[in-house]
Amino acid sequence: MDLRVLTDEKLLQLLRANNEQAFKEIYTRYWKLIFDAAWHRLGSRETAKELVQTIFLRIWEKRHSIHIIHLQGYLKTAIKNSVVNYIEATMVHKKYLQHVVHTGSATCQGTESALTFHELSQAIEKAIALLPEKTRTVFRLSRFGHLTIREIATSLNISEKAVEYHITQSLKTLRLYLKEYLDIAL
Repeated sequence: MDLRVLTDEKLLQLLRANNEQAFKEIYTRYWKLIFDAAWHRLGSRETAKELVQTIFLRIWEKRHSIHIIHLQGYLKTAIKNSVVNYIEATMVHKKYLQHVVHTGSATCQGTESALTFHELSQAIEKAIALLPEKTRTVFRLSRFGHLTIREIATSLNISEKAVEYHITQSLKTLRLYLKEYLDIAL
């Protein structure tokens, strides 16, 4: 059966019935449209690819429960929201780092510590980069976006327990990665 001739509604029905070919057709039909929208807004091909992949992954994972009426409109809205969330998280993170560097430099003046706040913020960035994508997203929304567990669960369409798990995992990883910095600080 040539899925290219099917309507979006029929493809969504097949998707709900676990038809991987229907999912591939939806991806083939729409990935470039939403990738271009993200790339145009962000100017970063890698970030745009990551956001598009996350949207399609979420559709596949939630294929049994997701209720999409107009597929193209759903995807356009999903990528727009993903871009906005990414930009907000990035801006909050940059403001936080600027605050740490600014207040940290005033606090650390005169100390003999070889560790600067700039180095610490770089180490934090490296540690965050080690986290799996979903855990990293949850951590950024929690710590830099100052969202509650419930708000994160709602925005990412996952359970509150999953949010708690991701936060716990990220803090464990950060503690291990930043252990030497914590030892120096103490």
